[in-house]
Amino acid sequence: MGRYILRITVKTLVILTLMITIFLSGNVQAATPTCHSTSGGYCQYTGKVERIYINAGNLILIYFENAINISEAETVGLTISNGGAAAYKVSNNPDFAKMFYSTALAAQASGRSVTIQMHGVQSGYLAFDRIWLSMPKTKT
Repeated sequence: MGRYILRITVKTLVILTLMITIFLSGNVQAATPTCHSTSGGYCQYTGKVERIYINAGNLILIYFENAINISEAETVGLTISNGGAAAYKVSNNPDFAKMFYSTALAAQASGRSVTIQMHGVQSGYLAFDRIWLSMPKTKT
């Protein structure tokens, strides 16, 4: 009887370990921006708001989970020096900047994903110009 209990326990541990590994591997996939040649060329990021930052120079930075390879942005004509974040100069359109910042903060606070498109360059970063907030996940 002792071996039978041990066999069930070891088998259960192996199954639980596999289930946990599969679950965690599905949640560890961090997002990286991609670039597309359509619509004049743009890059797009869909994922979590890793960090968001604003400085006294009125530059908003939103950080990606994974940096984009600088050479990928160049394939659509966007020459950047930093692929870890996207930027926006608040003075370009203060109303848009406020709405973008509040949307990004809401996404970060709720753990929801965003989709951000970037069609230009600002201070060496991809310059974002639109944002979508994903639907919250419903509990079943």
